[in-house]
Amino acid sequence: MPDDIVIRVANEKDAPELARLNAAFNDVYEPPEALIPRFADPQRVETPLIAMVGGRAVCFAAVRVVHSLFYAHPHAELTELYVEPAFRRQGIARGLIALAERVAAERGARTLTLLTGADNQPARALYSALGYADDDISLTKALGPPED
Repeated sequence: MPDDIVIRVANEKDAPELARLNAAFNDVYEPPEALIPRFADPQRVETPLIAMVGGRAVCFAAVRVVHSLFYAHPHAELTELYVEPAFRRQGIARGLIALAERVAAERGARTLTLLTGADNQPARALYSALGYADDDISLTKALGPPED
């Protein structure tokens, strides 16, 4: 891992960098002005994480922790994880996943679930090396017209 890396929970000041990284990862651009008020939303269940190298954001992740009526412990999911290509295979993703696991555990979760593409072999190898195992099959259905 680079010597000058900082891995932390993101805040509203990180909105421009989170918007940039999310656009690169998901091909979805939400302007920073749209993200900023979401940080203060009391119903927000997702915690954004960010990795900075030399003061520049190069990676982001998000962990969602949700309480359930039917289970004693909340469900936690790593919902995002993206590392800029030039910074891959340097341990940054491992650091963000470790922080996501700590955030989830501090909020009472006993497991952390994540989804990745079946053909995303580099990500699957990383997750396997960190102790994650194949579990359930995920199915998805669109509930309305496609977004623009």
